[in-house]
Amino acid sequence: MTARKKRNKNQNNLDYFPSGNNIYDKQGTKQRRSKKQTAKKSGSVVDYPTEKKQSAPNRAQKKGLSLFAKLFALFAVVLALVTIVVLLPAFRLDHIEIDGTVDLAEQEINDVIDLQIGRHAFLDLGPGVKNIISFRYSGIEAELLKTFPELAAVEARFSWPSGISVKLQERIETACIRTGLKYALVDRDGYVIKLIDEEPEYLPVIEGMSSFEAYEPGSQLDEEQRDLLAVAAEITAQLILTDQAYPDDISLVSLAESISPENNGFAFLLLQFDNNIVWRVKVSNGRTLSEDIRKLQELVTSGVLEEQGSGQLDLTTDKIVFRKDNP
Repeated sequence: MTARKKRNKNQNNLDYFPSGNNIYDKQGTKQRRSKKQTAKKSGSVVDYPTEKKQSAPNRAQKKGLSLFAKLFALFAVVLALVTIVVLLPAFRLDHIEIDGTVDLAEQEINDVIDLQIGRHAFLDLGPGVKNIISFRYSGIEAELLKTFPELAAVEARFSWPSGISVKLQERIETACIRTGLKYALVDRDGYVIKLIDEEPEYLPVIEGMSSFEAYEPGSQLDEEQRDLLAVAAEITAQLILTDQAYPDDISLVSLAESISPENNGFAFLLLQFDNNIVWRVKVSNGRTLSEDIRKLQELVTSGVLEEQGSGQLDLTTDKIVFRKDNP
């Protein structure tokens, strides 16, 4: 019989190399995994440089380059526009367009402007930024107003292409004032338009408004004279309106020789008939003026008072009063 080997007493104390199933090996594996995960987490929060964290000099340099590019582009656009304005033939003047003339002749306007053919349109614009922006020639406007007292307003602008557009507004004659041996035609604002030698047939002459200062075309009446003018002008307007409303009756404008306004709002209207009969008609510049003028036309047309001869007719009272002149 083969002898059985005896078990070594120290067999239980042998230290074997750790295997995969060893508990210590498992703990080491966990520690290695933990280190790898820590490395991954730490790698995910790496602080890379961003645009916001770039250096201040770099940002200033880029901003400066951007501003320079914008300024250069703006300069190029302005230069192009200036070149077009200077070289384009449409900005060279060659004609004048005039609108609004009634009594004035267009040739008179052209003589004052004295257009230079081929002159650049922008050379005479202004003065003033507002006039330049609106393409107005205020120098031409002032010269025309100074030369022609007949003008109430002037507007001169550049007209595309190659022209100057001149729009005129002439003053309208609303009254005629006797001044010495001449007659001054004035508008409703009291500006003297011109002086004539003979009284006009289409306007009654205003008497009693003589002034120590001679009337000059372009000058304006003083405040007191303008008040008197307003009274006379209102009476004149009512005479014209009444004649237009009743064309079949006798025209009062054709009979009206003169109007003498007074400071209290009254006025005397002088009517001259063909048979040398003269009526001095007293009227008031009030609410009943139109009615009073209509009554006057009815009396003239009917001829009921013409037999009385010359005298004074008062239309300012409730009843019509006629006082015959003494023979």
